[in-house]
Amino acid sequence: MTMKSWNRTGTRGAAKKESGAYDKTGEQSEENNHKVHRPSVRNILVLGKTGVGKTSLLNYLYGFDLPVGAGLPKTGKGLHENVITRNGTAYHIFDTWGIEADSLPEWRKEVLALVRKRNTSPHISDWFHAVYYCFSANTARIEAAEIDEILVPLLQSGCKVIVALTNAEDGFRKQEKIEGMKEYLQAELTQRLHRDPKLEIIPVVSIAGETLAGDPISRFGRSEALEAAQYNLTDDIEKRLPAIYKMNVMNKLGAWKERSLLLLANGKISFVLNNNSAKQLIDLINYDLLNTFGAIDADGDKLEEEANEYLLAAGNKKPMDRRWRPEFRRITYVKGYEYSKGLSVGLAVDVASSLLRSAKSIRENLSRRVIKTHAAIIESMQKKA
Repeated sequence: MTMKSWNRTGTRGAAKKESGAYDKTGEQSEENNHKVHRPSVRNILVLGKTGVGKTSLLNYLYGFDLPVGAGLPKTGKGLHENVITRNGTAYHIFDTWGIEADSLPEWRKEVLALVRKRNTSPHISDWFHAVYYCFSANTARIEAAEIDEILVPLLQSGCKVIVALTNAEDGFRKQEKIEGMKEYLQAELTQRLHRDPKLEIIPVVSIAGETLAGDPISRFGRSEALEAAQYNLTDDIEKRLPAIYKMNVMNKLGAWKERSLLLLANGKISFVLNNNSAKQLIDLINYDLLNTFGAIDADGDKLEEEANEYLLAAGNKKPMDRRWRPEFRRITYVKGYEYSKGLSVGLAVDVASSLLRSAKSIRENLSRRVIKTHAAIIESMQKKA
């Protein structure tokens, strides 16, 4: 008997038979390539009511050997993190307990806070690399509260969710149930989100066996689920990295501006040689600005290196194109006090006028220059965004 599956393009096709050798990390082994550098951390969020087959799904997809029925070890309500290490990769599994109608509001607040915190981190190793929500095709039960309190908020936050329809083996009206669940989820989410949710809905059989009539039950859906998770992560990397990089630039330049203004407010300016004192202050500010650009580049390199690591593990052979980094105007000094070219008429005028300036006026003048420089850099980013 052939079961239909749902693939990333949204078309229906025959489910593929499992083929190829897989290791315990849940990935196809690469006997001819021993240089693949796998990420050391993978974060997996699995959601759904008790008894829908979450543990069996994890065992099937990632080669774990968790006890089925007992679920992951945990105490109390809410989200629980468990770490399972396989072949040098630490799988951080986030599971839930007590997802029932009366606990959904409390659960939603906790889960959404964690998802938003992790998925906006500048470190890809903090993100959720796969998010699964399980419904059982045996009961074909999808409660409106699960859609309103869980799926809709997650999708609105930008989180990509893979819906696994577990227990999808052939049975009495099973195919009809599965198609009905797909259509219902698609329609309800489209109505609530006012757009196509672009949801991955994948029928899965996690445990092989046989029916009461003696017909064999084969596992399937693994390759589709892993492919969907890899595609989602690749898409997240490509879309999130520029925004994360831009925010890091703005934060670091903002910190530079605050340090500079603090230095100008408290730095020593001599009454007689106030022009020379001002030059020393501005030299320190310019040096700090150059170091800030260096730190921005170093952070971008680290982010790119981590991204390429995850992309390689997801099957991408090409590294990130350096053009993913948003450009901005790199002003290498705060204008006004650059005296490296020796004596000049302009210098003479500046020196003469500085003798008549008060320390307060010099501080205010330099502060305006710092603020103007910062604004020019930030504005250049916004224009090119």
